[in-house]
Amino acid sequence: MTNLKTDRRSQRTQRFIHEALMALMQEKRYDDITVQDIIDRADVGRSTFYAHYQDKEDLMTSGLLRLMQILSEMVTKPSAMGETSLLPTQELFEHVQEHQNLFRGMVRGRGLELFFEKGQEYWNQKLTADLQALLPKGQVPAVPLPVLAQFIAGAFVTMLRWWLDNKMPYSPQEMDEMLQRLIMPAVRECLREG
Repeated sequence: MTNLKTDRRSQRTQRFIHEALMALMQEKRYDDITVQDIIDRADVGRSTFYAHYQDKEDLMTSGLLRLMQILSEMVTKPSAMGETSLLPTQELFEHVQEHQNLFRGMVRGRGLELFFEKGQEYWNQKLTADLQALLPKGQVPAVPLPVLAQFIAGAFVTMLRWWLDNKMPYSPQEMDEMLQRLIMPAVRECLREG
């Protein structure tokens, strides 16, 4: 029973710390936010912060990875082309659109670069495993799976960056459809035996 209480308390503390960072990023540049700002906003002690995170980048990264995991679990519905999507592209575009203020705050500092960097690393690893599962046993793909995964993750991150830089000129659904049209023919071709 004590471990359950401690675990809930720890999760609640982590949530407060994450929420503090998100709120601060809407007020000032990510680069200008200090750990002291975060702990003051979260109303936790310095030792509590460091019991959970190494620094603010670790805090930001853990939040991004949790978001990526949640979005990854949503990849079950077929895309506009009738295929199951490899990435939760529409869901991520929708999330970014719904939280525009937060992402605008991230643009004002290294936060957005960290988002793109960690996102691409995460999707690259996940895609490599997912593509391996799609490949028939014993078949050698025309392009090595780590290369294909890097290509897909890079295209996804590049399209997301372009969409943000251009003030979201298309809906999340339209972005998903365009990305699927660009990526899926290459994926099918690369998964054929080389």
